[in-house]
Amino acid sequence: MAVMGHEMGHYVLNYLYKLLTFFAIETVVFFAVLRWSLAWSIARWGEQWQIRDTGDPAVLPLAVLILSVLSFVFTPINNTIVRTQEYEADIFGLNSARQPDGVAEAALLLGEYRKLDPSPLEESLLFDHPSGRTRIYSAMRWKAENQCLGDAVRPCGR
Repeated sequence: MAVMGHEMGHYVLNYLYKLLTFFAIETVVFFAVLRWSLAWSIARWGEQWQIRDTGDPAVLPLAVLILSVLSFVFTPINNTIVRTQEYEADIFGLNSARQPDGVAEAALLLGEYRKLDPSPLEESLLFDHPSGRTRIYSAMRWKAENQCLGDAVRPCGR
């Protein structure tokens, strides 16, 4: 139920539209930088490389190199955006299913093929989902903060 709540969070929080908008803007930026970089490179080294203009097929390796560098530079940014949305969907799932132990168990199962406890730098650069440690910690924090839910003796707010 917690995993289903997580997936429902993606839908309810409109993440598909937000990501599509972000990646559309990113694509425009990529092509603008590509156009500027190609024009600058051709003006500087075009004669030496025997490339006449951006329409020359010989410019393709340079375009691939520029796009590869841009992709490498934007990877941590993209990962952070997706990781943030995944964390918010985790919290939505916790709030809807109210099963923090289920979230922690799912995170442990995911640990069979993903590193559970990466370094903070490794997580920020390479992970597009929260690490198992982050997911388990947030589930247990949610559990501690919401122990009053379903408790007739200690209702929330008292």
